[in-house]
Amino acid sequence: MIAGLGKNYAVLLALIGLFSSFCKAQINPVDIAKVDSLMEQQAKPILILLSTDWCQYCQMQKNQIRKHKDFALKATSFYYVEFNAESKDNVLFQGKNYTFKPTGKNTGTNELARALNGPGTLAFPTWVLLDNNYQTLFRHGGVLTPIQLKELLDAIGNISVSDLQTP
Repeated sequence: MIAGLGKNYAVLLALIGLFSSFCKAQINPVDIAKVDSLMEQQAKPILILLSTDWCQYCQMQKNQIRKHKDFALKATSFYYVEFNAESKDNVLFQGKNYTFKPTGKNTGTNELARALNGPGTLAFPTWVLLDNNYQTLFRHGGVLTPIQLKELLDAIGNISVSDLQTP
C-alpha cells in the first residue's frame, strides 16, 4: 500500500509541476515583422524595447520584465516587441523595408532601430510606445525602474478604445 501511495504521490507532483508552468503568465514578445498584420486584426498600442545582444542593461531590463507581475497581467492590452537593433534581417514595418547598415567591419544597426529611436544618439535599451497609427506616444532611452515600468503600463491601460480607432 505504501508503494502505491509513493507512485500516486510522484504522479501528483508531476501534475502540479505541469500545471504550475501553465498557470504562470508568460511574456512572449511579438516579432516586429508580424506587427502590421496583427494591427490589421486588432489595433493596440505597440510597446517596443530596442536592445542588443551585448547590452547588459538590456538583458537586465528583459529579466525585470519577466519578473514584473503587472507586465504579465497587462500584456494582453498591447503588443510587446523586443527588437535587436543590430538585426541583419530585412524588416518590413509599416509598409517600408528596413535593412542593416554597417558602421564598421563587424558592427552596424538596422535602419528600423534608428527610425524608432528618433533623432539623436542611439541608446540601449530604448523604450518606444506607438499608437495604432504608429505615432510615438512615449520614448525613453535607458532602463526603466520597476516603478517607472508600472507607470508606463498604467498609462497604456488608460489609452481608451476611441484613441485607438483609425480616423
